[in-house]
Amino acid sequence: MNTLQSPPGTSAPGKKLVWLLTLAVLSVPLSVYCTSLDDDTDVTEAEPESQFMDLRSYVEMPEKARQILQEDMLDHLAVLNEINRYLAENDLPAAADVAENGMGRSLLSKYQDEEMRPGRHMPKEMREIGWELHDAAAQLVTAARQGNMKKTLLAYQRITGACVACHYSYRIR
Repeated sequence: MNTLQSPPGTSAPGKKLVWLLTLAVLSVPLSVYCTSLDDDTDVTEAEPESQFMDLRSYVEMPEKARQILQEDMLDHLAVLNEINRYLAENDLPAAADVAENGMGRSLLSKYQDEEMRPGRHMPKEMREIGWELHDAAAQLVTAARQGNMKKTLLAYQRITGACVACHYSYRIR
């Protein structure tokens, strides 16, 4: 029989897909490591830079702003996960509330000390990607509150597209 076996506690088909995607993502570092072993080099002697060349632009910012940005990105990741859950449950009002409170435009002014605001230290293009994320979140809120699943999902894709664009283009360490 050709059925997929999910880990215990994952009975829904959507959970099987998440499990498979997680497994695929986690297997990439292992395959890269195994490939590096094939070329007869001692991995323990290789410098980390020789294993991976990071072509993203480095964005320098004060330590406090960097910490805030990292905290915000982790919060956004948790918000995306929660939105995923509500979309899977077809609970658009809850998805709208989470998006508004976790990624909405109101977050842009949450830091009173302007020096602490990470956006102040970003290049213009990086800042524009951030604006796109917050604008897409606002669009998701509107579409979800109107009960329009298709527009909600399109807005959600814009959010994740902004995440991908920024994380593929910039680094802060």
